[in-house]
Amino acid sequence: MVQLAERLPRDRFALEFILLSGRGPLADRAERSGVPVTVLHWRRGRSVTDRLPDLWRLVQMLRRGHYDIVDAWLFHAYAITSLTRPVTRIPVLIAGRRSLSHHKHRFGRAERLLDRIARRSVDAIVANSDAVRTEVARYEGIDPGRIRIIHNGVDIPAPLPPAARAALRAAWGVGPDDVLVGCVGNYKSGKGHEMLIRAIASALPTTPGLRLILVGEGPRRAELQRLVDELGIHDAVRLHGAEPDARDIIGAFDIVAQASESEGLPNAVLEAAAAGLAIVATDAGGTAEILDQGRTGILVPIDDETAMADAIGRLAADPDLRLELGERARSFVESAFGLDRFVAETASLYEELAATKGIR
Repeated sequence: MVQLAERLPRDRFALEFILLSGRGPLADRAERSGVPVTVLHWRRGRSVTDRLPDLWRLVQMLRRGHYDIVDAWLFHAYAITSLTRPVTRIPVLIAGRRSLSHHKHRFGRAERLLDRIARRSVDAIVANSDAVRTEVARYEGIDPGRIRIIHNGVDIPAPLPPAARAALRAAWGVGPDDVLVGCVGNYKSGKGHEMLIRAIASALPTTPGLRLILVGEGPRRAELQRLVDELGIHDAVRLHGAEPDARDIIGAFDIVAQASESEGLPNAVLEAAAAGLAIVATDAGGTAEILDQGRTGILVPIDDETAMADAIGRLAADPDLRLELGERARSFVESAFGLDRFVAETASLYEELAATKGIR
């Protein structure tokens, strides 16, 4: 969102961010680029009655802003904005869908009602992959014509300097001859960390120099650490914890592995490809739109520990293959997932929808 805001032409678009909950580290970056940020400070776990003042503040904010377009990323943002639209009369409302529909299976009655309201209210739905568009149309009964695919964009980073790479690996206890597998993703259900840890354990007997680092944070940290300890591989697996920007460290990896059970279009895979790294990932959601099997990476079935272990072992044993896959992946995402394309397609959608409402 911030990358989009930084690049949209200011002679055509005036931009603002409205955050429902709190500021994150990217809020400062948005403001430095000249985009105002307003925080409504919503708190989790409050009843509908307690939430009424929050809704009223949102209504006031949207009415004062006289916005032509609200681009609401993710479910709660677009559902709540849809609910208030009869009062705010926002001319154009866009819903951002960047995941498959699995999370909606856990919805309660109120969330299902909000979801139905939102589906009827929004002018367009933006999906970040063909897989998301297909699932939204099929399982949520939405006309495919209302769904626009705009793939995420990614920067091509400069290579990590050799000295910085060596320093990172040394700090993690990784030797120069070890093969380091990195996984970027918060420690929560659906990310497949347990399967990945078991796959590493399976591959270690034939690849003793194999190492795994898990970058992220979340509620399953203790469970993952217990699994590492139970398998007796604490020397080979490290839970790194949170990292302000994982792109600063992924250049120290030899292989990137993603074991997700569900994805829209995984940014972690996009960023690994942009960094020119060899990638093994489960064939979840839109991942196959980034990785062409055997050409720009290796896809394995979801929850297939054996296939994951075999693919990692194959790459660990073949540095030339790692280099070849990484170079092809970087070349592909540079041409197909560039930020200029992402910004141009989004700007075109904004102007197209605004024109249908007589906004010029």
